[in-house]
Amino acid sequence: MAQPPARGSLPRLIPAVAALIGLSTGSFSRSAAAQPRPDSAHEPAEAADSSPASQLDQYPPPAARTNVLIASAATTATWYGLALAASYAWPNTVGANDLRIPVAGPWMALSHSGCGNVASCSKVTVVLRAIATTIDAIGQASGLAFAAEGLFMSTRETTRAPAASTSRGFDLHPTFDAGQNSVGVGVLGVF
Repeated sequence: MAQPPARGSLPRLIPAVAALIGLSTGSFSRSAAAQPRPDSAHEPAEAADSSPASQLDQYPPPAARTNVLIASAATTATWYGLALAASYAWPNTVGANDLRIPVAGPWMALSHSGCGNVASCSKVTVVLRAIATTIDAIGQASGLAFAAEGLFMSTRETTRAPAASTSRGFDLHPTFDAGQNSVGVGVLGVF
C-alpha cells in the first residue's frame, strides 16, 4: 500500500509542477506563420514579401531615442520618489536615511535591514520592508538601464524627399558645381 506524501512536500510540489509546465510550453511552442491555402497554390507567395510596405524597419526612428530617455527619467524619478516618501514617512526605521540617496540608497538600506534598536519588531515587518526596498532598488536601477539604452540605441537614418518631382514619371534635381576655375549650374534628371 502506498503511503500518502509527506505534509511538507505538497507546497514544494506545486511550484515544481508549474515550472515544468511553463518550461514544456515554451519548448513546444512554435512561431506563428501564415500557411498557404490550398486554393491559392498557384499564386506567387513571394510577391507580398518583397514589397517595401510589408517589410518592417530594422531600427526605430530617431524620435524614439528622446522618448526612451524621457521614459527612463520618469521611471527613475518615480521609484526614487517612492523611496524618499517612505524614508520621511517612517524616519525611525533602519536604513531610512539611506533611502534618501538616489539609486544606491535602496541597496544600502537593504544591507542594513533588520529590527535595529526597536523593542517590538516582527520578522514579517522586516521581510516586507526588505521586499519593498528590493523592488524599489530594481526599479531605480532599471530606470538607469533604460537611460543607457536611450543614449546608445541605434536609429534608422532619415530619408529626404526628392527636391522636385513631376508627375510624368521622372525626377528633376538642381545641381551646382564649383571647380577651381569654373562654376556650373544644371538640372539632373532621372527617367
